[in-house]
Amino acid sequence: MVQSASSSAASSASSGSRPQLDAVTRNALRYTISAKEYELLHQYLASRAPSVQKRALLPRRYEAIVESKHDASVSTVRASLRLFAMTYAALKGWDVISRRLRPAR
Repeated sequence: MVQSASSSAASSASSGSRPQLDAVTRNALRYTISAKEYELLHQYLASRAPSVQKRALLPRRYEAIVESKHDASVSTVRASLRLFAMTYAALKGWDVISRRLRPAR
């Protein structure tokens, strides 16, 4: 029984040309960057570094992975994370500027 399970796992791993993404990686990609943004990034990087085309996912494959279920909450979380990051960066910048402009005691 154990041997048959390991042989089926080996055959499923060898059947695909590329390994399947696990759920954590797929969700991290979904929440990080949209399919349109990935396509633009892929085009930019492919024009600058041709080696990217060999290693990176094709935009159509990425879109199939990311948008398997069109979920509005994913784009909402993505927008809120970006808002948080921009607010944090703006407050850090304000802190640096205010410390430099503050007179020394």
